Amino acid sequence: MTQKALEEHVKKTLYENNVVQKDTMNGLMKCADGGCSFEKGTLTFEFPVQEWQANRVGKMHGGAICTAFDLTIAALARFYARENFAPTISLDVKFVRPAEVGDTLTVTAKATSTGRRITQLTGEAVRKSDGKLVATAASVYMNADTTKERT
Repeated sequence: MTQKALEEHVKKTLYENNVVQKDTMNGLMKCADGGCSFEKGTLTFEFPVQEWQANRVGKMHGGAICTAFDLTIAALARFYARENFAPTISLDVKFVRPAEVGDTLTVTAKATSTGRRITQLTGEAVRKSDGKLVATAASVYMNADTTKERT
C-alpha cells in the first residue's frame, strides 16, 4: 500500500458514490476529495451542507453528519481491508456545534489500528468556513466483505 494507491482508492470511491450511486444517500451527500495521507493514515472528504439535510431549526441534521462520518471513515476502512465493502460494527458520534446550510462540512478519518480482522478509526468534522469543530467520531469496521457471505 502506498500514497498513490490511497489516492486511486479515493478517486474510485468518489466515482462510485457520486456517479454510480448518484440517486442513493451516498450520491446525494455530494462528497468531494479533501486530501489524504498514507503516511498519517488519514483521508478527508468535504460535504456541502444542503437544504435537504436541514433539521427543524435549519442546521445540518445529526443523521446527515453521521452519514458524512460513515462515508468518510468507511472509505479509509475499505482501503485497509482491501475490500469494496467493509461493514460498520460501531460508530459513536459526539456533537459539539452546528453546521450551517450553505457551509461545507470537512470530515477527516484517521486509522488508529489496522488489524487483520478489524480496523479502528476516529473522525473529526469541522466547518470549512471557520475551522470550528462540529463533531467527533470513533468507529470500528470489519475487514471482510460480508455481502459475499450466505445469510
